[in-house]
Amino acid sequence: MMHRPPEPKRLSDSSAPIEFFPPDGPPSEEQQTYPDALTCQVSDVILSVLPNDLTRMIYLASLRDCNSGLYLHPELSHQHGVSSVDRALRLFHERVFRRLLTTRSPEYVLQLQEYIRYTRGETHTVLNTWKCLQAYRATVPLAALSLSAELFFLNIEIALEILSAPGQERQDS
Repeated sequence: MMHRPPEPKRLSDSSAPIEFFPPDGPPSEEQQTYPDALTCQVSDVILSVLPNDLTRMIYLASLRDCNSGLYLHPELSHQHGVSSVDRALRLFHERVFRRLLTTRSPEYVLQLQEYIRYTRGETHTVLNTWKCLQAYRATVPLAALSLSAELFFLNIEIALEILSAPGQERQDS
């Protein structure tokens, strides 16, 4: 009788949540406090008008200062204070990142297509620029695990290749 190794546990069978940030990383949502008015303003006024999580991720990353890592918004930082806005935008950025990490690759293709339409950029130009500059690598939250960031990059790179495939642009027109 041949001994069979135990079947590997599937991710969906696990009762423990998947971690995308280090244990000492960002505080949990319960630990994050900021004014309700600010939460509503960010969620309902700013992020809700964006078409999808990829667009939200890029937008939130664009609000992060490259030198200090602080999230700054021209109006909100003045109204609510830099510290409160930084915490709120950081939390929203981390939430969006978590959602994207649990998104399947085909959805990345759709979200990237929608992002390109939203920017009104020429598909071919946007795809080539993204492949050359790889600016999407600067969009992950600072506290993200490198493995989580690599998964995000891989999904973006797959979406770029799919959308760059011959004949793909004609189908989108």
